[in-house]
Amino acid sequence: MITDEKIKEIIAEVVNEEILEVELEDEIEVETTTRSDYITAAYFAISSVESMDTQIMTREDSKRIKRIIRKSIKIIDDCIGEMHDELFEEDEES
Repeated sequence: MITDEKIKEIIAEVVNEEILEVELEDEIEVETTTRSDYITAAYFAISSVESMDTQIMTREDSKRIKRIIRKSIKIIDDCIGEMHDELFEEDEES
């Protein structure tokens, strides 16, 4: 015969296993952004604002457009620099 305590132990084990599974799923879920994703996003940011006439905008909007372009160029430069370093890194044994 199964006692109440045994039933409680079995339920506790099942609940603990379900909790562990839920926690593992949350820990495993990882999204990565590749360098090419960053470059693509920066390129599209530049493309979306480059044809805007900053002469007819407010001063703040004009600064915002220039800042978007400047930051996007920096993102592209950093990503290209990282890729270059990775491709052409010298062997540490040499």
